[in-house]
Amino acid sequence: MPDYLSPGQDAHHRRLARFALCVTLVFGALVARLGYLQTARHDELSAVAADNYTKEERLYAERGTIYDRHGRVLATNRPAFDLFVTPRDVRDVGALVEALTPVLDLDKLGQIELRELLDTREPYARRTPTRVARDLDKERVTLAEAAGERFGGVSLEVKRQRTYPQGSLGAHVVGYLGYPSAQDVRERGLVSGEMVGRFGVERLYDGALRGAHGYQRFVVDTHGRRATAPWAAQASQRVGALHEPTPGADLRLTIDARVQEIAYNAMEGYESGAVVVMDPLTGELLALVSKPTFDPNIWSGRLTAAAKREVDENPYNPLLDKSVKSYFPGSLYKIVTAVAAMEEGVLDPEQPIDSPGAYEYGNRVFHCHKRSGHGRVDLNGAMAASADVYFYKLGEKMGIDTLALYGKQFGFGELMLGLNGESSGVVPTRSYHERHSPGGFQHGLSLSSAIGQGAVRTSPLQMAVAFSALANHGVVYRPQLLLETRQLETPQGEARAQTHDPEVMWRLPSAPPHIHRVRRALERAVNDPKLATGYRAAVPMGRVAGKTGTAQVKSLARGARDGQGELRWEHQDHAWFAAFAPYEAPRLTVVVFLEHGGSGGKEAAPVARKIFEAFHQEIEPIFDAQSPLDLPYARLP
Repeated sequence: MPDYLSPGQDAHHRRLARFALCVTLVFGALVARLGYLQTARHDELSAVAADNYTKEERLYAERGTIYDRHGRVLATNRPAFDLFVTPRDVRDVGALVEALTPVLDLDKLGQIELRELLDTREPYARRTPTRVARDLDKERVTLAEAAGERFGGVSLEVKRQRTYPQGSLGAHVVGYLGYPSAQDVRERGLVSGEMVGRFGVERLYDGALRGAHGYQRFVVDTHGRRATAPWAAQASQRVGALHEPTPGADLRLTIDARVQEIAYNAMEGYESGAVVVMDPLTGELLALVSKPTFDPNIWSGRLTAAAKREVDENPYNPLLDKSVKSYFPGSLYKIVTAVAAMEEGVLDPEQPIDSPGAYEYGNRVFHCHKRSGHGRVDLNGAMAASADVYFYKLGEKMGIDTLALYGKQFGFGELMLGLNGESSGVVPTRSYHERHSPGGFQHGLSLSSAIGQGAVRTSPLQMAVAFSALANHGVVYRPQLLLETRQLETPQGEARAQTHDPEVMWRLPSAPPHIHRVRRALERAVNDPKLATGYRAAVPMGRVAGKTGTAQVKSLARGARDGQGELRWEHQDHAWFAAFAPYEAPRLTVVVFLEHGGSGGKEAAPVARKIFEAFHQEIEPIFDAQSPLDLPYARLP
């Protein structure tokens, strides 16, 4: 045998070697791949495989209940039943349609449409449950179940429906639920299709109320339904899982539902406005009313096109929370001017100043609301009579930046709660006018700011904070809406309660005698027998301290406002009244705002009086003196 290979044999051996190498590489790659899949990606691929015969169902967390300060339910959940039909499972279409007619209140057309749905020949539609009714009551649920037992194809899905026992009474403060937007789903990690807070406390504390969802994983058959065969029980031991949801926290608010009702009823006869009732010693909000209101039961998942159109077309804008929106405050802002003038040393509160019916400044005449003027008045008289020229002169001496400095000390220009698109308002300065006013800053703007006109904007909530600071001698509290958060910690129902204490924002840096002077002037603004513009807020059982405000919204000369009834509603003055009581030891701050309501003294002050009297008689006796006071102005019309 020769010891060498022929050229042909050599080439054949090389081809075999290359083939063997390729086979070795391929098998090596397969082995490496299998090893990688079995180790590094084992969990991932096992989950994918399990998805072929398992289903994961989200278990929604129970949303927390909202209570008022005394435990009255403001928002809670109840079971709601939706009715579904699956065409392929119906044994007798005609009989089922007849049986569901009283359940669904079907007319002839409705019966025809339901029959067409059940007679469909489209494969997917025949095997897919279709919802035909929402939120059935117990009687209809019983009838539907009976129809399903006899004729097949009927199923009921139970869910939790948010309900508001107080109805429209606390709609703006409690709020309502709605479906999240695509942006909410992306940015807040929400689940598409779940109901989340869209307004009021429901939105402000949505994270706490919503809780954490759980899930349940189980084995399904080829039709995607839960499998009950013996093999499924064994498979469930390997892939089944249950993660219980964590219920949302229960909230107890500072709001008193009865005080809320009193405040709302006091506004009877007025189409649009707001009332804020606050405890001046803590900042706790007892009532937060905006009018007109709406029914949150309709807006939380059951809103129809007709109901939405009714609200959208209402000229008084029910969905706008007027308690936190900013408006011209008018003469209520004079508390800032008075404190600032004394602090800056430009005002002796006991020194009378001439306050005629008009004041010339530059090339403009600034009018008083009283054409004949008020003569020479001190601070008590000027506040009682709301003498505009008195405060024009103070504003001229201090300038707009000084006024703004003191305005911010009272909390104006600050966000308080972040509720319902709250407005921070405007405390105008020289630089503000340079940026926003036609022609830039003019010195006459200081005079307008001194009486709460010009560019000044404040909200009823901010005004309650400011008057509460005067009531408690200088402490500026952040308005408080949440008293207690109660969170379940164990499945056995053990709960952890967290109380929320009052928050002091800061203290007025003003000297106590100056605060006392303004408090005294506000008491005169209600109780002075000759000058008080707020006398309609006086109560017979004690003393109220407060201030009227009539804020001009259409450019007419001050003092020429008699034709309010002839103006269109949106051009009429805003009516304000803010007060605290009792004067000696305040327990309650009340702010009334009537949008385009006219005169603060004639319209807003009586609303506040109703609230003080009802609170004293029905909630808590805050006035010590029970005998009527002999006040001559109380008999005036």
